Amino acid sequence: MHLIFGRSLLGLNYLIAEIFMTNIPKKPNPRTPSEASKPQLNSPVSKSTQEKSQSTTAVNTQTNIVKMIKDAINHEEVKSLKNYSIRNLVNHAKDFGYYLKAQKLETNQIRKFLDAVNQIKTRLAQDEDGKLKQIQEQAEVEKEKIRWSEIKEEEKNNKIQEIQVKLEAEQEKIRFSKIEIDVVLLKPKLAYAAARQSAAKSLNEVMSLAIDKVHSTEDFYRLVQFIESIIAYHKEAGSWRE
Repeated sequence: MHLIFGRSLLGLNYLIAEIFMTNIPKKPNPRTPSEASKPQLNSPVSKSTQEKSQSTTAVNTQTNIVKMIKDAINHEEVKSLKNYSIRNLVNHAKDFGYYLKAQKLETNQIRKFLDAVNQIKTRLAQDEDGKLKQIQEQAEVEKEKIRWSEIKEEEKNNKIQEIQVKLEAEQEKIRFSKIEIDVVLLKPKLAYAAARQSAAKSLNEVMSLAIDKVHSTEDFYRLVQFIESIIAYHKEAGSWRE
């Protein structure tokens, strides 16, 4: 009888202890330091920080392209603009065109500058200078005299080649003299546009530097390639935004 009562009492104690432990609230497991320091990827703060970082990177990239182009044009190997590598030119033009679009520059804001460039191209293409024809005829006469001379064939070829080189140099000098003043006057047109529209200031900086490196018609054509490439990529940037 005592044994049965003792076992019942012991079982009751176990039951009370189990109920008591079940009702005690569990403490949350603390996160490890590494888990606590992990950012919440989907949290608004993390997303905002990421967007701000991307924005800062974009601004730095856009600002650097102006310096990059100026450094390329000012490089010691670029004595004149024709030495500006065409591959570098196109790559820089693309970044610069997108940058100008981001700066809200529109082509109508630099219309006078672009019109002036096209007018110079037209004048150069016409090439109707009486003096050019005159020196061409004189050179042909000199070549013909040498062909009929009694000197050795190798010496003939050398003299004819010298006449041709001299002729081309004189022709280039005449052609460039037709446009040199107009090329230099592109700079104040850009300065005027930059004074009216802050978005044109970067273009003014870059183009003015490029114009200073134009000393021949070949340099001018490289300048035209640069301008046309910038405008093309500026247009492309606009189409992407649309």
